[in-house]
Amino acid sequence: MADERKVQFIETAMKLFAEKGYYSTSIQDIVDAWGISKGAFYHHFSSKEDLMLAIIQHHFEKMMESFTVIPQDSGSEKERFIQQIAAHFANMHEHKEFLQMMMTEQIPKISSDIHLYLLKQRAYIFSWYCDRLIEVYGTEVERYVFDVATMLNGMIRQYMFCFFLRPGKLHAEEVARFLVRRLDAIIASFSHEEAPILDKEMVEPLIEMEEKERCVLQEKISARIAHMQKKILSLSLDKKIQHELHAALDTLEAELMNEESAPREYVVQGILLYIENRHLPLLADDLAALRKDIEQYRKTNNRWERSKWKKH
Repeated sequence: MADERKVQFIETAMKLFAEKGYYSTSIQDIVDAWGISKGAFYHHFSSKEDLMLAIIQHHFEKMMESFTVIPQDSGSEKERFIQQIAAHFANMHEHKEFLQMMMTEQIPKISSDIHLYLLKQRAYIFSWYCDRLIEVYGTEVERYVFDVATMLNGMIRQYMFCFFLRPGKLHAEEVARFLVRRLDAIIASFSHEEAPILDKEMVEPLIEMEEKERCVLQEKISARIAHMQKKILSLSLDKKIQHELHAALDTLEAELMNEESAPREYVVQGILLYIENRHLPLLADDLAALRKDIEQYRKTNNRWERSKWKKH
């Protein structure tokens, strides 16, 4: 299924779930709206639960993009943080039907995969808040960062609910600036005598969940690259070309697995383009799968997201 067609299917199904409810919407309702047969539905999705997971993944990924769309040169770190929160609020209107569905349905109970995905998203967002708070406020907040991230998360969630209830009544940037001024006051109020409520041990399950997901994807990418290198050696290619392709994949793996800095876009994309331009049909499927794995890894890697694929 072409990506554009899949997005159309997802959006149509989401609107049906928002209007009728997940449990009241049948697969027949969905295929009638899509204009395809039930057999064609099962070619694309294994079940209604699988479709719902695809809807949630699609919309969460689009909503999370609002955290990283602000250019790096848009002022101070605090100003960027304000703009990121404002973009997150402004994004509400575009996803109002999705959020309506999320608020009216018991989504986590639909399947264990959906429940796990939502937990991972919560861990990702919490980790992102912690990292951004330290980048904005420095050592001033570090000791209390888990408490402040929890407060910020609660404030944003409640204001998002108000945005949903009264669309057009609240202004995204005004609310974002208001919240950051509250953060300023909260952080300034801490004293060295006051111990934080939350420490690393208490939030460790969230941190471990995100780290485990990242490690699984790293292993998957490494295995994919090793498979491609083995296949390259089996192809009837000039030895020099074999060596260059093998070395290019080694460089790609080193770039992606570097724990010291975020992957650099020009390196990652350059290597992928170099392999693609070799026009090797037997590697085409592997290369497409590798691109997909890398994109998924990018979405789970806070350092990568925050740096927006660091430019050269």
